[in-house]
Amino acid sequence: MSAASEESPTSVIHDDAGGPAGSLGMSGHGALDTVHRELERHALDGHGATDPLLTYRDALLGRYIIDRPIFTLAWPPNLYIPAEADPAKYWITAPPADHRYRYRWTDPQPTASSASEKTGYLFSWTNVSGLNPSHTGAAGVGVRIVPTNSLSTVPVSADVDLVAESRWWYLVGSSAGFANFSYRGTVYIAGWEISPVTGQWELLRPFGSRVLFQYRESGQGGTAIRSDHHAFDDLSVRLQLQGGHTYGIGVSFEVEVGFDCHDRNGKPYQKQPGDDIKLWASMTGEVSSISVSTETVWIP
Repeated sequence: MSAASEESPTSVIHDDAGGPAGSLGMSGHGALDTVHRELERHALDGHGATDPLLTYRDALLGRYIIDRPIFTLAWPPNLYIPAEADPAKYWITAPPADHRYRYRWTDPQPTASSASEKTGYLFSWTNVSGLNPSHTGAAGVGVRIVPTNSLSTVPVSADVDLVAESRWWYLVGSSAGFANFSYRGTVYIAGWEISPVTGQWELLRPFGSRVLFQYRESGQGGTAIRSDHHAFDDLSVRLQLQGGHTYGIGVSFEVEVGFDCHDRNGKPYQKQPGDDIKLWASMTGEVSSISVSTETVWIP
């Protein structure tokens, strides 16, 4: 057997958990062996061994004690929650102020839709029962991000829980010709760059979306209220962000009802007394958290 094999014998470890395969010993034990001999010499001759013990401790720390990640109870850096949410529902410590929702919006304004950055609750609503031209309702909440890296790819995701409802009910008088209706309900997750001068928001590409309902109806008729519950935490998108720029990252509920109604003369149909029309859609729910993390740093 060679001197090398005597110093660090070869062993093979099979570990289903993915442990190391190879020697658990370390090569180059000479310096530590010297410390051992010095420590033993002082122990044998009865003299104090304070200095050799300190050297032994330092040698062990330097060779065998590997620095481990510090276990921290700090708030997860990628987690953002509503401004007045109870942090105990998410983590064991409170979040920094900049890890709470900051923005809310509705479209159009004023509108029956509503949004709260305090709770994360959103309500988007559109009602065209009067055959009015306002077809879309949207409500959203978001967070403020100012990246520190010059250029990075940032995955963004959200935890969403909502109920989507809609109603098609079109029963009109004899002057009706033809009518077509389209319904759509979509949840978006997106980023916007916020101008430091004008405060305007410019939508970034790409953005993530999930269509929760989409259908068409035609002619006269009606259905019961359509109602569905949706809960998901995988709505996501990857954005490229520049350091020092200000971004809004948020989630928006959007509902839309479109129609094309004409009378028998081919003119746009005007609602008449006695017509029974119910054309509306809504999404009501909560964005309980938004996650913003750094996947790749292109330019530190």
